[in-house]
Amino acid sequence: MFTGFNEKTTEFLWGIGLNNERGWFMEHKQEYADHLQTPLRALADEVWTCFTEKTKLDLNFHVARIHRDARRFRDGRPYKENLWFSMERDHEAWTAEPGFFFEITPEGYSYGMGYFMAPAAVMKKFRDQLDANPAGFERIALGLPKDFHTYGDEYSRPKGVKEGLLAEWYNRKTIGVIAEYKGHDKLYSPRFSKTLCDAFVSLAPLYSFLLPLSGEPGPAD
Repeated sequence: MFTGFNEKTTEFLWGIGLNNERGWFMEHKQEYADHLQTPLRALADEVWTCFTEKTKLDLNFHVARIHRDARRFRDGRPYKENLWFSMERDHEAWTAEPGFFFEITPEGYSYGMGYFMAPAAVMKKFRDQLDANPAGFERIALGLPKDFHTYGDEYSRPKGVKEGLLAEWYNRKTIGVIAEYKGHDKLYSPRFSKTLCDAFVSLAPLYSFLLPLSGEPGPAD
């Protein structure tokens, strides 16, 4: 059961950012387990259960480990300074499919849904869908909570000229929506689990729009 993060969570996140080395981590390993790892796993499990029951989507969840891949880091900092969990389908090419995510950092937290790095072919299909049914996508976009905004690098040479609501979506190299917050106070409450589940449920129509772009059938409406 998710009982909330706490001030010790915030202290650990700042601590590992300032002391990213094995000696400090080993001295504070129990704090990490009690105040970051355990509540993050509980939040992921609770939100996944709530979300899949409400949407009937067949997704898995993955909780990030704090240890960085030694093959990929070259700066001598062996630990992640922000942690997250994600919900997506079990798929080998996971960057080519949209997924839901929550991330906690020393400064605050964020959550949303979209691609990590969509292939160019997927984004072309996305633009084709917007061209074919702009009104249909506008209805989905207008239904998103106001806290969310789009993310994704834009092409230096526009793929096309769009006006109004579609303009912020059309010229992206990858696409998704994110809500970002400063501080952790709201994460200290067990009620945050429901807040996050409800937010993800509100993004389900956009997820259902994006998923078939990978070339496989999406969930039924």
